[in-house]
Amino acid sequence: MYTYGTSALKKEYYSTDSKKGAKVKKMPKVSSRRNVRLLKKRVIFAIALVFVMAFTVILRYAIIAQEYGKLTRAREELELVNAMVVEKQVVAAGNLDPKRIEQEAERLGLQQLSDRQIKYISLGNVDNGEVLKTESIGGMSAFINQLSGILGYLY
Repeated sequence: MYTYGTSALKKEYYSTDSKKGAKVKKMPKVSSRRNVRLLKKRVIFAIALVFVMAFTVILRYAIIAQEYGKLTRAREELELVNAMVVEKQVVAAGNLDPKRIEQEAERLGLQQLSDRQIKYISLGNVDNGEVLKTESIGGMSAFINQLSGILGYLY
């Protein structure tokens, strides 16, 4: 009588005996409860692993979407700042118009200078630059002077 499993019929397996060449009836391997539990654990582990991998992919996608949102906001802010710069340039170009400068000067009560109000300062043709003498030092003392100059610059 077949007592393991849920099948009403018992499966019969035959193999050939290598020595005699006759068919020998073999019983199928019956899995024990331990093997069934192990199989269930493996299936649960595989499902959990798939869930963790899917969660990791979704989480990474969420992080990428968040960073893309930050990038989009930064680009919008850059466009706004560029528009403000262009607006300020237009205002500055309008302020440099000679007619507008003349009108603003008249409004403030300014007038053009006359020749009596202009004074010139003569600096003469004297060259006030100084030339440093360089001493030719050879060998180790030149290296020490260069090193002390570098250290003096750093500190």
